[in-house]
Amino acid sequence: MRYQAVLFDLDGTLIDTIPLIRFSFEQVFAKLSLPWGNGEVLKTIGLPLREAAERFAPTRVEEFLSLYSMHQQSRHQELTKLFPGAWETLTRLRDRGCLTAVVTSKRRSTALTGLALTGIDGLIQVTVSIDDVTRPKPDAEPVLRALEVLGVKPEDSVYVGDSWYDIISGREAGVTTVGVTWGMASREELDEAGPDFIVSTWDELLAVFSLPPRY
Repeated sequence: MRYQAVLFDLDGTLIDTIPLIRFSFEQVFAKLSLPWGNGEVLKTIGLPLREAAERFAPTRVEEFLSLYSMHQQSRHQELTKLFPGAWETLTRLRDRGCLTAVVTSKRRSTALTGLALTGIDGLIQVTVSIDDVTRPKPDAEPVLRALEVLGVKPEDSVYVGDSWYDIISGREAGVTTVGVTWGMASREELDEAGPDFIVSTWDELLAVFSLPPRY
């Protein structure tokens, strides 16, 4: 095992909440009569929700946030799924003695609910949410905060995520960065952020960790 700690983004990386996020945004945009356009708001996934609200509804931020929370909670259990392969990968890392963390721009309560709902809460040692930092992704602070709690150096760690926000955050923190293509961003979009690796399957990710494939 070439890393002591593996940090993961949550939405679009470990758990598939993209349908839930899209549903919540669509409901808010309809309620506030905001132009959906080409769905540019979906490109903000990975940033704090407040930043999206300030960008698309600057005079109605609190209403935007309240509506989003209401709609998200209404379908959270139904539309929150674990990506196939995530549990097995986390289990493999645990069995090899690797420390794991989640670094997310979600609120802590929502992140912990998602981890519990998908059954991987017991496989994650540390969760760093937007509530735990002053400068969220793409700043390096969330990644560095997780490493501080884990007691691991950046050079011995890797951050795995599905957006350029994750890649930049990890790169600025000095960790190895891995972009996954099963989330929001395409391989081309991830490549623009300059990760150390881009993977399309969990077996490819295991290879980055110097672990054999699952089968």
